[in-house]
Amino acid sequence: MRISIDATGLGAAKTGTAVYITEILREWNLDRSIAHEFIIFGNDHTQAHCVKLELDSRFSFIMSPRSRYLRALWQQVTLPAHIRRLGIDAHWGTGFVLPLASRTPRVVTIHDMTHQLFPEVHEHIKRYYFPALIKASVNAAQAVIAVSNATKMDLHRLIPSSRTKTITTLLAARDLSEELPTRGVATQGPATNYMLSVGTVEPRKNLARLISAWRRLDAAARGDTQLIVVGAKGWLVNEPLNSNDREYGIQFKGHVTDAELFNLLRHAKALLYPSLYEGFGLPILEAMMAGTPVLTSDIGATQEIAAGASVLVDPTNEDQIREGLTRLLVDPELLARLSTLGKARAKEFSWRRTARETLAVIERAAIYE
Repeated sequence: MRISIDATGLGAAKTGTAVYITEILREWNLDRSIAHEFIIFGNDHTQAHCVKLELDSRFSFIMSPRSRYLRALWQQVTLPAHIRRLGIDAHWGTGFVLPLASRTPRVVTIHDMTHQLFPEVHEHIKRYYFPALIKASVNAAQAVIAVSNATKMDLHRLIPSSRTKTITTLLAARDLSEELPTRGVATQGPATNYMLSVGTVEPRKNLARLISAWRRLDAAARGDTQLIVVGAKGWLVNEPLNSNDREYGIQFKGHVTDAELFNLLRHAKALLYPSLYEGFGLPILEAMMAGTPVLTSDIGATQEIAAGASVLVDPTNEDQIREGLTRLLVDPELLARLSTLGKARAKEFSWRRTARETLAVIERAAIYE
């Protein structure tokens, strides 16, 4: 079988979508029992990721535009022509969008429904065209993959036609410890006690409430514990949220490598992840795999993934966030219990299983004419 993959979401930034594509390609490459041929579409950043994966002869690569505006046009005009010319048996759209003009059996992955549920946290241009494009892609697909049950429920509610063809394939945590020895990163964490916030600095990550709650902590409870914020600067960033604050022990580190992230995660007192909405929440599992306690939101996918192994708070309630922080700061027994529960929870997820389930969905879709 010849399968085409729109991997244009695998770009320069290490987003959740990029991790998703990378880990599934890695698992397919490792599984020698798979006899299919894979044609990957992506830009030069995508190609660089694929080179690092050392993909074998079953995988080939075709270049697409880097510009996201040109990419949108390319996906609807050029990509269908490639699919037809190459005799593709099934096409996988890894991030929300399908080539609508193609008649080849297609599968699309939906990572979240923020474009419709929280349009205010997206750039203006995406608010207008993306929801319609997602709906059209879902309607055109033979099968739809949701990355969590919470995302599937949102999808069913907002696009009812998806109900008969949506399959959940849960994601997993990367084993970031594998990166540490190869990158020359020190094995010791920062010298100070700290809690860690991870994610692109943008409105949806709820950093404004987290920082405000942190500043309102009782000084005796906080002690010398610092808040380290890791993540590339996104859009609509309030500059005070991107500035170090020595009085309250707040540090912004910006983008870090995978090795640096693992080093920070495993030495942190806790991961703080009170996001307003997530389709899955990969940092939660990555922290749990490292044995780091987690504070996250009591809604949707974050609650689903945390599953009793974290401190849950209402992300819209700053007082609850502050109370959750206080519990983590003053209760060492709670930290130890969450560390144990988190490690056990992370083991319930597997990229190998995700990759196999994803391929099975694509194979089944190929029987549709």
